[in-house]
Amino acid sequence: MFTYLKTKLSPYYEFWILNALLATLIGARYFLYFPDVPFDGVQFSFAVTSLFSHMSLLALVFWLVGLVLCFLPFKAKRLVLALLATIALTFLFVDTMVFGFYRFHLNYPVLSLVMSGQIVEFPASAWAMLAGGLAMVFGFQWWALGKMEIGRFTITKKLRKAFLPLFLATTLASHGIHIWAAATAYQPVSFVNQYLPLFYPTIANSLLMKHGFISREELAKKQAKAPKMQGGLNYPVHPLVGNAPEKPKNIMLILIDSWRPDTVTPKYMPTVYEMSQEGLSFDKHYSSGNATRMGTFGLFYGLPGPYWHPMLANQRPTVLMDRLQELNYEIGVFTSAHIESPEFNRTIFAKIPNLRIRGKSKGTAADRDIELVDDWMKWYDVNSSKPTFSFLFFDAPHGFIFPDDYEPKFEPMSGPNNPFVRSNDSDPEPIFNRYRTSTHFVDSKIKDVVEKLKQTGTYDDTLIIVTGDHGEELNDNGQNFWGHNGNFTEAQVKVPFIMLGAGVDKEANQWPEGKLTTHFDLVPTLMKNYLGVTNDLEDYTVGEDLYGKFVDRPYTIIADYGDYAVVSEDKIFSLKGNGLYEVKDGRNRLLPKQEIDQERMQYAIELLTRYTK
Repeated sequence: MFTYLKTKLSPYYEFWILNALLATLIGARYFLYFPDVPFDGVQFSFAVTSLFSHMSLLALVFWLVGLVLCFLPFKAKRLVLALLATIALTFLFVDTMVFGFYRFHLNYPVLSLVMSGQIVEFPASAWAMLAGGLAMVFGFQWWALGKMEIGRFTITKKLRKAFLPLFLATTLASHGIHIWAAATAYQPVSFVNQYLPLFYPTIANSLLMKHGFISREELAKKQAKAPKMQGGLNYPVHPLVGNAPEKPKNIMLILIDSWRPDTVTPKYMPTVYEMSQEGLSFDKHYSSGNATRMGTFGLFYGLPGPYWHPMLANQRPTVLMDRLQELNYEIGVFTSAHIESPEFNRTIFAKIPNLRIRGKSKGTAADRDIELVDDWMKWYDVNSSKPTFSFLFFDAPHGFIFPDDYEPKFEPMSGPNNPFVRSNDSDPEPIFNRYRTSTHFVDSKIKDVVEKLKQTGTYDDTLIIVTGDHGEELNDNGQNFWGHNGNFTEAQVKVPFIMLGAGVDKEANQWPEGKLTTHFDLVPTLMKNYLGVTNDLEDYTVGEDLYGKFVDRPYTIIADYGDYAVVSEDKIFSLKGNGLYEVKDGRNRLLPKQEIDQERMQYAIELLTRYTK
């Protein structure tokens, strides 16, 4: 039996070897777009071993699909295997071209626009060259496989014994190097990751910390160091220019995790409700994400979520933080959850000295929320005589948490939050009451903050922004979604957005009710109206100035951890991490016609390539 299998599979093993080598040669094109910096030894070793092992792995996936054909008796299997290999290699080559143009990897909607001439109009000669190239690749594959079947393809025959051990060795080496690099914050290695498609190297920091091989504190210090290399970004497009304000205003950004707009009522959040009446409250405001990473990223950068990866690779903070530091603001960052995951300490706040990574409390999110306000008050007592930027990030609503002795409690109330025991038939009201109680608790802490500003006499000189990182669905659409990071409906992406205090003029507001605003709009509003920046907005953001002329936008781009979507109230055009797409209505139901929305696709491409190079 073993001899039979060996004889049967031998030529097709060589077929995998051949296509792994061809894929490696094609994949080397990705590094043509690498920053113009010299490779060091470790980075070079990682790039070489990752390229070979990953391209061999991709070839292996296609080979396993075609392996079924090897045991079938029909004569066309050689033709089908050659065709399958040709398609796979062509797709890889096109991906290197797309990556060269846009600095992101291929998906089906982009491919369809390219092939239809919506992005690049190909002359007849280009199509002829493409057809000729495909024919040559197919002819070579068909001929090579025929030679392998009779044992006369010399190149692969000589590599039969060495290839599999080499594949295993380079796979272990590349992942081993990445484990070491992640554990020592060696940025040049992690910088390589974004250049290879579908590449997810291993990280073992938690395991290494658990067994005492690395220290969390030492790792944080290493991560805080300036990166050894930069590249792939054109952000900002032009250096920021402008004049420092004569009397800079304090800025306070209050962010509430998993915050629903329907809690901003006198009953559930009385303090925040009064703030919404005093200032500007934008009633159709979409976050930039349906989870914390992308929602917070878009708020601070004014950029769509897919820019997270190059920003993290470069450890590039937002220009908002750059400008605040340039103007000598005292910056205080006070969060309930730690800011190492997501890695805000290596992106948004990468250059903030003495950054508060986490509080000391080992209790619940409610305990940490109380602590962050106490810590902010102590910090503010020392710094309130200077221009300040305060960031307060509350976490209690994320877990529907509040102190055991907190009153009022809204009844009837469910037990501790556990979405895994719910179904489409679950009554949302008791669950919602637990959530409402947690937002009421956070409201009480915001009241303490406001009273502190008034006591110090700085309330009138402070711009206060209150918003959420994303929404929180309680089965709003009848599809058994409880929480967030599950879809792009309004239940998960619509959040309150309130601005009040210094510089806010309700009478001058030109943004009508019911019109779309987004998290991207905060950065340009602050930069232009409070921080003296005079650049065109497109130099550093995709957002709009909320104090300026109204801009009617039919949709916006929203991201989660792996996908992104171009979203309006009635339509969600999402691009999946697997390269495919979906078209849904505003309640997350598939539309009958699954057609590529070319207008939205081109909008996404323009935004996602504006700040890359």
